[in-house]
Amino acid sequence: MMPRYAILCGLLSDYESIQNKIKNGYLFKDHLDKAIELKPGDPLSYYLLGRWCYAVSQCTWIERKIAATLFGEPPSATVQDALQYFLKAEEISPKYSKYNYVFLAKCYKDLGQRSQSRQMCDAASAMSNDTKEDEEAQKELDSLVASL
Repeated sequence: MMPRYAILCGLLSDYESIQNKIKNGYLFKDHLDKAIELKPGDPLSYYLLGRWCYAVSQCTWIERKIAATLFGEPPSATVQDALQYFLKAEEISPKYSKYNYVFLAKCYKDLGQRSQSRQMCDAASAMSNDTKEDEEAQKELDSLVASL
């Protein structure tokens, strides 16, 4: 059995980690909003905002409670919000990135729209793996396809 001190230290470390994650998340979101304001035709900003929304939508109950305690209100975003930003990136620059298709597929899957999710997986699969990021996206894609 772990001593109480070790358990408390572990909880404190987790709390501090979550606190930093949330604080940095707010800052990141502010920077993305400003980037979109300054350069609304840049698909990268919309893609990153989609990633932010998707991550927020996946926050655990404890992360939301800590955010509410520290900041008054936890960050709020839904999978639908994320989907709209990923679609905007695709609208601005079709076939923008393999990862964008992977996250479109994840959003559609989470929303119960499996046929659209498969379509996005097919679109991602049709793209080549030119960069390290593409290779990482392919790994996520392979895992996602297996779950559909």
